[in-house]
Order: sequence, then structure tokens, then C-alpha cells
Amino acid sequence: MAWYNINSQDKITAETLEKPNTARCIFCSREKPVHTIQKIYFSDFEMNEGPMCKECHHEHAKKAIAS
Repeated sequence: MAWYNINSQDKITAETLEKPNTARCIFCSREKPVHTIQKIYFSDFEMNEGPMCKECHHEHAKKAIAS
């Protein structure tokens, strides 16, 4: 099969033709493509879990530095 054959039934072709999963982001509250599911901890007893868009994930991610 060639890469341009869109009628192919292989797994890679199906993934590339698949539409991105969109949902309402828990940070910015806009409908955007989902990057990951995140949990927000407000206190020991209060937490919120939901989808996070790519822009918010990039903005709120922290770089791990080995010491």
C-alpha cells in the first residue's frame, strides 16, 4: 500500500484521517482539541478533573529539572 492510498484499512491511515477529539477545556473554557485529561486540586477535599487543550497545557506545564 502507498501512503497516498486513503482507502487503506491499516491502523496508521485510520489515525491520520481521524478528526481531533474536541472538548471544553477546564482552564480556558473554550472548545478546542484535547491534549490530555488533567486534575486540578483546590484543597485536600476539592478537585476537578477534565480535558485540557494544547495551548493551556503548554502554558501551565513546568519543566522538570534534575538536581
